[in-house]
Amino acid sequence: MIDVIGPWNRMHHQDTLEAMFRLRHQVFVEEMGWDLPLARNGRETDQFDTARTIYLVYRDEDGAVAGSMRLIPSVLPHVLGDVFPELCSGPVPRGPAIFESSRSCISRKARRKDPNGMIWGALTCGMIEYAMLRELDFITAVMDRRMVDMARVADWHLNPLGPERRIAGGGVVAVTMPIDTHALDTVRLQRGVPDPVLSLRFAGARAA
Repeated sequence: MIDVIGPWNRMHHQDTLEAMFRLRHQVFVEEMGWDLPLARNGRETDQFDTARTIYLVYRDEDGAVAGSMRLIPSVLPHVLGDVFPELCSGPVPRGPAIFESSRSCISRKARRKDPNGMIWGALTCGMIEYAMLRELDFITAVMDRRMVDMARVADWHLNPLGPERRIAGGGVVAVTMPIDTHALDTVRLQRGVPDPVLSLRFAGARAA
């Protein structure tokens, strides 16, 4: 199951958040070599980790944090709108029914044991399930071009917001992700993900 941590329950999940920030440091700083000025003391956080940020957390069979994803309401500062707006040919999509997904990561240990990418699929399904609970229109993201192509091959058609750009030696593109049952069923089938994955099933989260 995917745990959802947000403004309504984060005070009960401080240990989980700490483990997640340390996982992000391991993946983005130690493995990928990103230059992130706010990462320090083995923790990776940035200006977009706020009291209103929502986190999806995947745990392994031992209960350890093995993967995570961040969701930010687009009416707040976020990566696409405040760091990479040039990736959009037009205005950056913003609105109460639009969230951004960012900082998706999976531990090295989990990746070794998951060659078919089920954990990535579970986090993605959790994102779609949560978006459907919140009745979002779509989710935006800044993605590696290869991930966009993989989604298209899997019949999940992400919509580019502008042309591909070269950033830090790689090709990236801004996209919107459709939120519907077709997208959910497509990722479940492609990655062998059970239905459903979210531990969250209460009405209060829809208004959080």
